[in-house]
Amino acid sequence: MKNIQEIPNQKFNIMYSRVSGISQQNNTSLPYQQSVLTNYCKDGGVMNTIHIVDVDSGSIDRKGIEEIKSLIAMNLVEAIYITKLDRLYRSIVRGSSFIKLCLDNDVKIITALETTDTSTSAGLLQIHLLLSICDYERLCIKDRTWAGKVSSFKNGNRCQGNIAYGYDKDKNGIVQNKIEASIIKLIFNSYRKLNSVGKVKDIINSKGYTTKRNKHFTRKSIYNILTNRFYVGDVSLKGEYHIGNHQAIISKNLYTRTINQLTNNKKG
Repeated sequence: MKNIQEIPNQKFNIMYSRVSGISQQNNTSLPYQQSVLTNYCKDGGVMNTIHIVDVDSGSIDRKGIEEIKSLIAMNLVEAIYITKLDRLYRSIVRGSSFIKLCLDNDVKIITALETTDTSTSAGLLQIHLLLSICDYERLCIKDRTWAGKVSSFKNGNRCQGNIAYGYDKDKNGIVQNKIEASIIKLIFNSYRKLNSVGKVKDIINSKGYTTKRNKHFTRKSIYNILTNRFYVGDVSLKGEYHIGNHQAIISKNLYTRTINQLTNNKKG
């Protein structure tokens, strides 16, 4: 960004670009936005331009947006140029709030690919309609994602969270990791005999076994294993369970006895 001292008594025209994630920084999305905005401002004779970039999908406090707000507060912004409105916000609530901030400070918002301009009443109406459409699209994506998870869940497939210890993923789906599966059995059987999560943890760590992240087991990780129904062949979604397609590591009888034992110890 240019030093504001380089342009005394003049305002900036901000060319704002955004991509959703780090993985998109080096693809064509960000350079494309910057190229479109540069050419648009050049063709329109727009001077005193600066680029501000965000690599973020949905954070409330994006660094680039916060930087723009600071410049607006210092009365140093003439207009904000974006390729499309959804580069600012997909949420109609946040988007409207930001637009109001701009309007209150006589800052125009101009889209290069949607011919929208808040300096006109028609453009202002259009920009609010586009925000509504963006919000609708966001909700549709959320609904489709949830529907996909529900469908996967009902078909017996894992649809959320990391792959549980004791399993790996290959071309055939979720399969047992034989070494880790044997450790899972040891954890359950040891707890049944010792009646202590702490003692089970000590035994597992003394044998040099580690988690998938190559760390020592903790009381919490042992407890999470003992209460995970994935090991009896079930999959879960928002507190509901369904018979999964993966192979169980322990029997339902052993799991039920373990849960009862944990419950009784907790009460005690």
